[in-house]
Amino acid sequence: MDDATAVAAVLVPTQLKRFREVCEVDGPIEPRFDGATKHVLLAEDRAFLFPRNHTIVGQLERECDVYATVDHPLVSKLLGRWDEPAISPYPFFAVTRLRGSVPGDMSPEHLRLLAGQLGAALAACHDIGLERVPRPLWANAWSEPPLTPPTATECYSPLRELGGPEQLGKSVAPFIGPAARTTLLEALEAVDAMDPVLAHGDLYESHLLLDESGTLTGILDWGFGGVLSPLIDFTCSQWDSASWAAEGSYGDLRRHLWTAYAEHRSVPLPSWEQVHMALTTFDIVVLAPETETHYYWQKSAEWQAARRAAAGHSLQAQLT
Repeated sequence: MDDATAVAAVLVPTQLKRFREVCEVDGPIEPRFDGATKHVLLAEDRAFLFPRNHTIVGQLERECDVYATVDHPLVSKLLGRWDEPAISPYPFFAVTRLRGSVPGDMSPEHLRLLAGQLGAALAACHDIGLERVPRPLWANAWSEPPLTPPTATECYSPLRELGGPEQLGKSVAPFIGPAARTTLLEALEAVDAMDPVLAHGDLYESHLLLDESGTLTGILDWGFGGVLSPLIDFTCSQWDSASWAAEGSYGDLRRHLWTAYAEHRSVPLPSWEQVHMALTTFDIVVLAPETETHYYWQKSAEWQAARRAAAGHSLQAQLT
């Protein structure tokens, strides 16, 4: 299907004519239909975001609230919003266009470099003051926002989603000795106490852009962004199995992400050792056959079992 035919699937000729007039688009338009929530029409310097249907409007509004808030070269900026029934039955938006392509298979060296760049970019985004964040983003995409910005104990946290430090400690008890439980609980509590930030919330390779040299050029699709625990951007649970396979050893991806992140954040943070314990515990619990969450849901049972076993061995090594 050529571009003109594909664009017609979003805008029929009369709508397209009006779109070009209202949005001042003269040149070619490249359609992108691979997103789950929106159609994207790419002009030379802008990306126009159209919700796929009425159920997506709120999430797209949320995504564009992020673009209006974050000021970072790797994140699009909101340029405009239109309610034009002659063009679309739903509101649509324009943001700055970011150039690049989604990462393919990565070598360990490439994974390390990408993780370092991404960790530094996340640090800048997470440093945004919550007073600048609009209220609709004060919770995750499935919750009603509170009246005031949430605290560390009120925001969404992957650890609390699994029951919190005490429950997590009990869940991994078979993997560690009683003497190590205090050390583990201290790490879990320190990580869970991190102040909330404006986080991406759905970070994996398909939401990243790289240039031909492998340099990170964009972080896309902030529709699940919100004021959340920073840890949400480090579970890496949606990353492709090929990226995990490029790790030199268990935890390498997260280690490189966190090390770069901690170097660039402007606030005190838990140590990598504490974060490693917390995320290893997270893996053990979330990958248990009886656990039902959205984390790792696309991975095979065999992959999950192998990853859980690696996490168990890693936690034992960390606590001995």
